[in-house]
Amino acid sequence: MSATDRWIYRIAVVLLLALAVVGMKFLAGAGNTAPGSGSQVVTHVFDSFTMGTILTVKVRTPERSFAEKAANLVFDEIARINSIFDPGNPVSEISRLSALRGSAETVMLSRDMSRVLSTALKIRDLSGGLFDPAVGDLVDIWGFNNNSTRAKLPDSLDITALLDSTDWSTGLVLSDRGRAARLGRNLGRLEMGGIAKGYAVDRAVAVLEAAGVRNALVNLGGEIGVLGVGSNGKSWRVGVQHPRIESGHLGVLELTDGMFVATSGDYENYFFAGGRRYHHILDPETGYPASGGVVSATVVDSDCLKADALATALVLLGPARGFELLEKQGFCGLIVYRTESDSESAPLAYKATESFLEFMTPNLAGIPIP
Repeated sequence: MSATDRWIYRIAVVLLLALAVVGMKFLAGAGNTAPGSGSQVVTHVFDSFTMGTILTVKVRTPERSFAEKAANLVFDEIARINSIFDPGNPVSEISRLSALRGSAETVMLSRDMSRVLSTALKIRDLSGGLFDPAVGDLVDIWGFNNNSTRAKLPDSLDITALLDSTDWSTGLVLSDRGRAARLGRNLGRLEMGGIAKGYAVDRAVAVLEAAGVRNALVNLGGEIGVLGVGSNGKSWRVGVQHPRIESGHLGVLELTDGMFVATSGDYENYFFAGGRRYHHILDPETGYPASGGVVSATVVDSDCLKADALATALVLLGPARGFELLEKQGFCGLIVYRTESDSESAPLAYKATESFLEFMTPNLAGIPIP
């Protein structure tokens, strides 16, 4: 080998070593970048107010413009859902249906209304009629609606009169595989407050997935759905609100792709009168707020529509009957309740399914999320 050849050989070796080092650095940083992007993946957060609550959309992507477009898709979709299920809007589908009570005609339902009403009636049956999608007149008497300045304790005679004259949702009959309905004369005004937000989250996650979003979280007032994973690369970590400690949590759920969680409780919308808490989850059998002692209920499912309705039903059923429903039907849930149902200051206890404890260990001391 000549002197020239030896120099060429040495230069080639140095170049190969340099390329190897560069390649190793590239591979070491690849976990923090999107494929082909060369940019670091970060979580972009967007907030709005809709359906009477806060909407938060988190999108993990290198490009903020892409995340912003995705969030706007969610805002538009939830606005569309709200336009269907808003009872305060006289031209919404739910208002038009309620106005047809007592009509002999069969009414065709939109795809969204059919889906939500069909699920609502299934949960009604599972709860023995306690979860009911036609308690709107009762909600109006109590003032637990968006049109009321504040809720109030109603006259007991008004409640009695309503109970005597209303069949709630038993006057609602679906046909044509849930795509059509007949509405009886004594049907209560339709009110989807206990299920519509769950459906809105289902639809929000669906539009994100269709847009090519891989990692995202949607939180609509405690109804939550996720795609992919969060910043830890394994799951999205979601705190479950402690029902009596404003800044505390019962624990942290580890949610993975396609999972949904919904929580209902007596702490969300309530007032005190005579030292007693009156909340917005109303019992159609008594006309008064659920009094079984449940202060919050959380359900994890692959469907937020169902999880939302179930969480409300558990508050109405009480701890014993609610937990029996969870176990019998194979649902995944947590029920937090007062040890003395008629005492506001009674200590709290909980019942949780084994499947729920795989996602979260409850902590009734309310330790905040680290």
